[in-house]
Amino acid sequence: MFLGIDIGSGGTKVILLNKEGQLVEASEISYSFDVPKEGWSEHDPNEWWTATLKALTKLFEYNDPAKVEAIGVTGQMHSSVLLDSQGAVIRKAILWNDQRTEVECKEVLNHIGEDKYRTLTMNTLFPGFTLPKIMWLKKNEPEHYERISTVFMPKDFINYKLTGVVATDVTDASGTGIFDVYNREWNSNIIEELELNPEWFPPLYESVEVIGKVKHAVAKAIGLKEGIPVIAGAADNAAAAIGNGVFKEDKGLISIGTSGVVLVPIKNRPDKEFLTKTNSSLHIFCHALPNTWYAMGVTLTAGESLKWFRHAFEIEDDFQSLIMKAKAVGPGSGGLIFTPYLSGERTPHNDSNARGVFYGMNLTHRKGHFIRSVMEGVSYSLKDCHELIKNIATVDSFVITGGAVKSELWSQILADVLGVSLKKSAQFEGPAIGAAILAGIGVDHWKTPDEATEKVMNKDLITPNEEHCDLYEESFTKYQDIYKKLSAK
Repeated sequence: MFLGIDIGSGGTKVILLNKEGQLVEASEISYSFDVPKEGWSEHDPNEWWTATLKALTKLFEYNDPAKVEAIGVTGQMHSSVLLDSQGAVIRKAILWNDQRTEVECKEVLNHIGEDKYRTLTMNTLFPGFTLPKIMWLKKNEPEHYERISTVFMPKDFINYKLTGVVATDVTDASGTGIFDVYNREWNSNIIEELELNPEWFPPLYESVEVIGKVKHAVAKAIGLKEGIPVIAGAADNAAAAIGNGVFKEDKGLISIGTSGVVLVPIKNRPDKEFLTKTNSSLHIFCHALPNTWYAMGVTLTAGESLKWFRHAFEIEDDFQSLIMKAKAVGPGSGGLIFTPYLSGERTPHNDSNARGVFYGMNLTHRKGHFIRSVMEGVSYSLKDCHELIKNIATVDSFVITGGAVKSELWSQILADVLGVSLKKSAQFEGPAIGAAILAGIGVDHWKTPDEATEKVMNKDLITPNEEHCDLYEESFTKYQDIYKKLSAK
């Protein structure tokens, strides 16, 4: 069997995958990240490791850990895990959805030159990326900055705890803002220009490469065999794409988890000419297989928007009850429109100051209208991403994954808003499954992800309702106008 570990924003998931690519068992330990100030989000990396051990203990209550043959780890991108020379965590990780570094982004782009920076990295610089967090630390917490010895992403930290090896992979490195996506290597020009220490940045591996073996003490504590190989692993979105067989240019992935993503593999190695056709708010990153890349649009607060609504208004109904209330409301939510900019927004605005809005409220609106408008607003934000993706790639089919897959209503809303058919993923634990598949490839059990996913892919197809598509097209125009009018003030 192959073990997959996913370090998420709201919990750590662990899964076992058999050699036919079938899910054997899954376990999860939930947690919440800290929000010390508006626009800030942080988490103690040590809690991720504790959650991993707890989740593995649950997983192996009824499964034999001695049957595990390889391990793959995935996790949230961009979140900065900083270690000192003794391997200790310096401070809480600043997460991917933290928006405190707008000033640092502007300073870096002004120093290097925006066009030059984009040519060097294939991306613009977003507040959630790792580089501006390092620059923020230098300015605001110099005592922590001076202690930096290693810059990790969350899954790299878990790999380090498992193996003692300092390493990262090209998919996570792509989202640091310090990486040459074209050549799949650290960008020495940026490191030198900003006077960063090149030794901070770990040796690079392809996602499927073995970086080390599980340490004796860890193996003994968990019950694993000694010497089990651990691969470099991949960032969560790349791993989710692998788990759903999305690694060729004719197939795309749409995910609604804490954040929302529209991801499509790129046919050829992205170059300067490709950049001229690409909106700067799209990410161009290395994919989890050698010599592959992908383009991605991101909305920062997708499933988290519904979670926020439930908590903010102290609604005791479970999520299934919320969905039932939304189902009683017609498409368009009676003219109520929600913009899901609760943590700023990346695609298409790259605006850390964007904020959420309920627009069009009237006396007829009830709880169900608000719930449905949240679901529709998140779908509009993903349509923003999809519209930009269409300019650079032709995709025959999309797989939908994440929490929304569990809701027939939300899946249908998304198909109607986008105006495309969606294949419903059978893999609710997409990133963790992708990590396990990569582990299987890393030890030569599979050659391609298709070999692992072809027997278990769900064939359910969600087709758009044409009448609803027309209505949502009008509402989408109003949705876009809300941001334009508010941002102009």
